[in-house]
Parts: sequence; structure tokens; C-alpha cells
Amino acid sequence: MRRESKILKRLDMDIQLSEKQLDLIALKTAKIILRKMKENEEPPREMVRSKEAARILGISEKHLRRIKDRFPHIKNGNNTQGHLLFVKDALLKEYAK
Repeated sequence: MRRESKILKRLDMDIQLSEKQLDLIALKTAKIILRKMKENEEPPREMVRSKEAARILGISEKHLRRIKDRFPHIKNGNNTQGHLLFVKDALLKEYAK
């Protein structure tokens, strides 16, 4: 408990830093944040359109559109039109079953 109070007292001190020192602190902080973000970053996934996805699975495009929710996908475009894009790795994994 005493140790905590000493740390808090240290934080209450006024510290004078130059603009250059502040810039160096900001730069170092930004580098640390970017490094941490890169560590947690997933590699980009290869996406394929429905025609290629159906070919990979050995089914028709029409059937793929009926069962599309079984596979990770996104719709590229507006609500009425657009292309379905599927995660290729997930399709290959399903095909291997």
C-alpha cells in the first residue's frame, strides 16, 4: 500500500519537456503501437468469386448461392447487385472433407 502511494506522488509531479522530447516520445509510442498491431494482424485472405468457388466445390453456382451461408463470404456491391466473394482457404478446407 505504501509503495502505491509513492508511485502516485511521483506521477503528480510537474514535468517540463521540450517539443523535441515530446516528439521523440510520440514517435517511440507510435512505433510500439504499430509493432503490436502487426503482431496481431492476420494475413490477407484470398477471395474468389462465386464461379470459382462453385468450381472448387464441384457444384453449380446456383446451388452455391443457396448454401452460401455455410462459407465465409462477403457481398461486394450494393444490396440488389454485386458479387459474392468467398474465402478460398475455407472452400478448399470444405472440399478436402
